[in-house]
Amino acid sequence: MRKRTTTAGGTGPHSVPRHAAAAGTLALLAALAPSAARPEAPDRPGATRIAAWRDDKAAVFLMLFDDSVNSHLTNVVPELKRRGMVGTFYINPGAGWYKAKQDAWEKEVPATGMVYGNHTLTHSGAKDAAQLEAELAGCDAAIARAFPALKTPRLVSFGRPGVKKEQWLVTDEELKQALARHHLVERPDIGGRIAGVTQKTGAEILRLADQALESGGVERILFHGVGGDWLSLPMPEFLALLDGLVARKDRLWVTDPISAHQYETERAGAEAKVLEAGAARIRVSLACTADPALYDLPLTLVTRVPASWTQCQVSQGKAKATVTAARGEVRYDARPGTEEIVILPAGRQER
Repeated sequence: MRKRTTTAGGTGPHSVPRHAAAAGTLALLAALAPSAARPEAPDRPGATRIAAWRDDKAAVFLMLFDDSVNSHLTNVVPELKRRGMVGTFYINPGAGWYKAKQDAWEKEVPATGMVYGNHTLTHSGAKDAAQLEAELAGCDAAIARAFPALKTPRLVSFGRPGVKKEQWLVTDEELKQALARHHLVERPDIGGRIAGVTQKTGAEILRLADQALESGGVERILFHGVGGDWLSLPMPEFLALLDGLVARKDRLWVTDPISAHQYETERAGAEAKVLEAGAARIRVSLACTADPALYDLPLTLVTRVPASWTQCQVSQGKAKATVTAARGEVRYDARPGTEEIVILPAGRQER
């Protein structure tokens, strides 16, 4: 899908292909080196494009952890935290192994920046719509306890538990309706991406990340145990994976499924319009057709500025930041809505 930005003097093309920023804030980025993989922006000041992915990264990679097993607490979370990475943990708060570590799951892990997904309450399946409702609601309640400060309603990722066929008897339509009621979004299909089973080494998993970089899209890997528990990936292989992702961090957005889904949905319905591009200031509006109550993740914009503007003040509403331009471009995050973005050379005050 393609969008076009418009300026007072004409039009300029930009491509629009597709947890986690806090609501009510504007994130403005200081690391502004443009990606070498993208087409060069038009030369005229004011030309603005919506980045394909957050921070103008080339692709997305998701790490998904099922069943809230003990090795996630002992082996996974500490290593992710050490590297400033995020993983998405699909919890079963009614399972005995979760209850034995409930304080860790509901008090300690949320403070590390990790994200939770709904994997049903007990991982026992759903033989009818009533059982499905109870399973989803019970897991939702545990996620709300763990993250009481997050707004409601909000989108949460859903991963269907792997159970025997006779344990999952709800229809696709019943599941669709239940997910919609609970604001749950089904995660991307795993399709042969299971650590320790289909990908047995860190190098094999990193090939998925490289495939994402080649395509500019989204790749993912599903874990169960890591260095323990069931369907386990050995710990040295997990560490090799994380180190490889760190080496790719300048090009790869390692995030959670909801953030990737929000960004892609918003980007597909967004339009950046240049309202003014003069020697004194640049003004940009950012509109989006997605429901702002659920789709409120900032989008990354890249705007061409005059060569003399090496430092810029970027503001949207009450949020302001001074950012550095690189190769005549300034990169920043902005929320779609009614508040326009104003870019000034540093030191100049808005009238």
